[in-house]
Amino acid sequence: MNRKFWLFLVALLVLMLALEYQMPRRFQWEPTFAHADRQPFGCYVFDSIISQEMPHGYTVCRKSLSQLALQYTTPRSIVILGSGYQHEDVNVDTLLALAQRGWRILYANSYFSHELCDTLHIYCNSHNYFSLQNFMRESQQRDTIFWTGDTLHYQPATYFVYPLLFNACLLDSIGSETLAKIHDWETLEFTEEHVSKDSPLMQKDSRTVRVPDIVALSYPFGKGEIIFVTTPLLMTNYGILDCPAYVHRLMNRLKDLPVVRTEAYMPNYNTSESSPFREFLKRPPLRWALYLVLLGVVLLMGFNARRRQRAIPVEAPPRNYQLDFIRHIGTLQYMKQKQNRIWKRTTKEEE
Repeated sequence: MNRKFWLFLVALLVLMLALEYQMPRRFQWEPTFAHADRQPFGCYVFDSIISQEMPHGYTVCRKSLSQLALQYTTPRSIVILGSGYQHEDVNVDTLLALAQRGWRILYANSYFSHELCDTLHIYCNSHNYFSLQNFMRESQQRDTIFWTGDTLHYQPATYFVYPLLFNACLLDSIGSETLAKIHDWETLEFTEEHVSKDSPLMQKDSRTVRVPDIVALSYPFGKGEIIFVTTPLLMTNYGILDCPAYVHRLMNRLKDLPVVRTEAYMPNYNTSESSPFREFLKRPPLRWALYLVLLGVVLLMGFNARRRQRAIPVEAPPRNYQLDFIRHIGTLQYMKQKQNRIWKRTTKEEE
């Protein structure tokens, strides 16, 4: 195999890699909140950024609240992320017991169980779900999040995000603190069981209440705190890159304690855990063995790319002897004519 073929093969591979690198990647817009998911609604970037900003540490696990309560004797900050109804309900008794002992729990979801809402006298109105088609159609229109809580540490601020990332809203509860809302006021109809009659939010007809669309609510309980967030999609890779200041303000309420994000209450979307190459890439000897096998495959493909037929030797074409034949005949004729002239001359002299 000549050198030109190898140069052509290497140039072709480099061109293919360059074209593959420049091609646009197709994203999966499915909310997974998985630690190893680098798609927009995964949490790979989110966990990487938050882990560098939590002074007392940040870890991700798949342990439930009961298992975390048995593992840690000192209070921790817990982060629970989810979206929609496809998740396991959090044990309300364990949640309240941990908050009573001084744990801080940030619960971000678009749906909260009726048991939890009835226990804490809060109301969640799920009014939206994420759709990629609607997101692409309405991507130019943004809504506003108003940060109004935690006035001791932060000034009021506004953040512009896409409205389809708002999955639900909360009703203000007695004794809670509103951290963020998306509208100043909105007139909604609620029954009397959702709000006290003495609340200034109640109207005269006792059937209508004017409430803000709350997206972040702090509920003190015992020595701890429960933070309800109805914008879980903002606490993903896409959300922390699109609206980082809002996410940092929420997470800063947990930084006084070691932070643990649990994935026990959502489906296992961690595709890297089921990859057969995971064990090879984690160990250096197996990793180099895999690299050598791939290199051998490439070399085998290169050597087998040449033709398998035996090389045909190059033979010179048959020589043309017609010119030599003419020369020989001409020479013979010339010699014969010369001898005839000499014979005639000799004959005359003898006579």
